[in-house]
Amino acid sequence: MAPEADNPASNRFPRSLRLLKSAEFQAVFAAAEQRVSHRYYLLLARTHSGAGPRLGLVVARKNIRLATRRNRIKRVARETFRHQAPGLGAVDVLFLPRRGMDALPPDRQTRLLREAWRALTKALEGGGPRPCSPES
Repeated sequence: MAPEADNPASNRFPRSLRLLKSAEFQAVFAAAEQRVSHRYYLLLARTHSGAGPRLGLVVARKNIRLATRRNRIKRVARETFRHQAPGLGAVDVLFLPRRGMDALPPDRQTRLLREAWRALTKALEGGGPRPCSPES
């Protein structure tokens, strides 16, 4: 049987596309090279020596109170990332939704996240002036 990441028909989000360990999250927080900021979310990205892009989700109950809404935002983030992942390269990305994102209609959340991944791809290619300084 072929690995899930190689099977385009698979709708799963394989472990190879996820940040799993606390140290991996801390590395991105400590040394983010790119930042895409929006009223409803923040993306932090850092290149790594691995094979492909990986996503970490930091969805705080402080910002998104209801579990069902937190779960929906995470599901949409994973799905839109999975579709955009081939264009990102070897990068670790943290997605942090901000207060109010859960109040948006589902189609707006999806559209915002698609735009977020495109903006990150552009920033990583050098097309966007979005370097992340330690002070920000």
